[in-house]
Amino acid sequence: MDSESMHCVIAVIQPFMLDQVVDALRLVPNFPGMSVSELRGFGRSCAHAPHRGERTEVEPFEEKVRIEIYCRDAELKSILDTIWTTAHTGNPGDGKIFVSPLARVVGIRTGERGPEVLLCGYPDDNPHG
Repeated sequence: MDSESMHCVIAVIQPFMLDQVVDALRLVPNFPGMSVSELRGFGRSCAHAPHRGERTEVEPFEEKVRIEIYCRDAELKSILDTIWTTAHTGNPGDGKIFVSPLARVVGIRTGERGPEVLLCGYPDDNPHG
């Protein structure tokens, strides 16, 4: 197995920031791609349940977008900087970025293993021309 570090980056951001973040990430050299999903949740400010008998008129869940990126060590700093500078408004609810080590990657199409799998799909990756 290759010794190059790989990472799982999960960013939870405001939905209205998604297009800007995607456009900026596409400019990161060797950007490996991403997955996006919609989610609902709440942070610390809404974490406490109302007292018994107390009614709340505010929906406790906020709409957010989750971005997942699996990258090599070489791209990590650029990806983190890009997400933070693009998604940052300075207002509560901007979101969070989580980074975890990625132990193993296996390409389903090629059977390839290791960090090179994260670069599969680039035009110069096609062995058939």
